[in-house]
Amino acid sequence: MLLLFCLSCTGELAGAQSFPMTLTDSIGRSVTLDSPVNRVVCTATQHLETLRSIKVSRDVLVGVPGLRGYSYFSEFQDITNIGQYFEPDLDKIVELEPDLVIFHPGPGPLGDSLAPKIDVLENSGINVICLYCNRPDLYADEVKILGQIFGREEEADLFIDFYEGVIDSIADETDSLSRADRPLVYSEWRPYTTFNLDSYPIEMAGGSYIFSGQDVRDVDPEDISSSNPDVILVLLSSADYDGLRASDLSDLERAREDIMSRPELQEVTAVQEGRVYVMTSPLWVYLPYSSCRYFIGIAYLAKWFHPQLFPDLDPEEIHQEYLTEFQGLDMDLQDRGVYVYPREEAD
Repeated sequence: MLLLFCLSCTGELAGAQSFPMTLTDSIGRSVTLDSPVNRVVCTATQHLETLRSIKVSRDVLVGVPGLRGYSYFSEFQDITNIGQYFEPDLDKIVELEPDLVIFHPGPGPLGDSLAPKIDVLENSGINVICLYCNRPDLYADEVKILGQIFGREEEADLFIDFYEGVIDSIADETDSLSRADRPLVYSEWRPYTTFNLDSYPIEMAGGSYIFSGQDVRDVDPEDISSSNPDVILVLLSSADYDGLRASDLSDLERAREDIMSRPELQEVTAVQEGRVYVMTSPLWVYLPYSSCRYFIGIAYLAKWFHPQLFPDLDPEEIHQEYLTEFQGLDMDLQDRGVYVYPREEAD
């Protein structure tokens, strides 16, 4: 995949900026930048993807998270690897002398371990800002913050208009749905393992997550049977699905067949009616290979949950526009990338 236009060659930042610049990050910290950011370290792939969406120059990047196996980020492979977001190499980051480090706050215990890492960097004179870039409730605000930092406010506004256009067009139809009009949905990312982060995209798309409000992971098949979901969603994250041929659906077919053939689920409505769908992690909010494209995943869910409400919604068209116009990638979804199955039910 080649970049068409999203990264400039010069490293010069666009837009008028005023310093010092004080911002509030996604965990409520006040961050003051005294001068333009010309050297930045990103600790999560979602940060890279967002910077690409608002046309920030590749030249400002001096450190990136481990990208082995990520064809989606091939143009960043030669930049210094600072480790994974949950355990970045702080010594290496300090050696890179960045003007700014963008940290992913992380969930639960990972978030609790963040403060000492921030202290190490700030004591070395390095600015740190904490942004998720994979939280639907915060993403537009985070894009605005990055637009301000890098002088790409117009580009940020353009992307937010696109992003919110997709989200709002779905919410306009689903927000008023009664509980009775929302299909019950069970989701898993490995057999009988779910996660409460699944609740937001499912609810946003007009579904009702059967474990909503519960802090559950490993679930009892009997709980699923008794809840009798109308839809079952399987999430896959075991491969670089952006790099596969579009016709290579074998993993997704096997995952669907596994659900359909489980003896303990044979009386569940989703299985009886064939409403079992598979989605790969680039379109989800967490898991390996996840990205900022969860809003496209929500569009697919809306199409599956309520085809009668969204006859003209074309998630693949949205995805292609995003890849071409905002990511600047020469990537044709007819040829490359495996994201949903059955694919025809999302058309």
